[in-house]
Amino acid sequence: MRIAILQRDPVQGKLLEKIVVQAGHSCVLYDDGLTLSKVLARSTVDLLVLDWHALRLSGTDVLKAVRSVGGERMPVMFASADGAEESVVRAFVLGADDYVTLPVRHAEFRERLCALLRRAYPERYGKNSFDVGPYHFDRGHWPQSLIP
Repeated sequence: MRIAILQRDPVQGKLLEKIVVQAGHSCVLYDDGLTLSKVLARSTVDLLVLDWHALRLSGTDVLKAVRSVGGERMPVMFASADGAEESVVRAFVLGADDYVTLPVRHAEFRERLCALLRRAYPERYGKNSFDVGPYHFDRGHWPQSLIP
């Protein structure tokens, strides 16, 4: 999956990028919100990781722009040194799907990304079959009208 990170702190940005790449995803790192916004106008990414503060355009401004042009499905996580409850709540009110404070715990950050991707793209990450008691269900063989 393609993940874009907006992070003003270059050390934290490189760390987040390393975790994303080690999880098997491609990643592009930005410190400038306006540049990221222009890139998003021309192409898409599968997930955004935003910081509150960035050059020229904040993470919240990027989030508002993405949500205003039909980007409801795209998962957005904030990764910020600001762990204040007001900031976390504000991010969720603006449309963020998750929020972590910096510095991140590597394994937790990776799994939060994976959870967001599973929910946003179930056709790619969802299980095609599952068992309930003695019954086996295979979604690949269900009539399309029965698949949720």
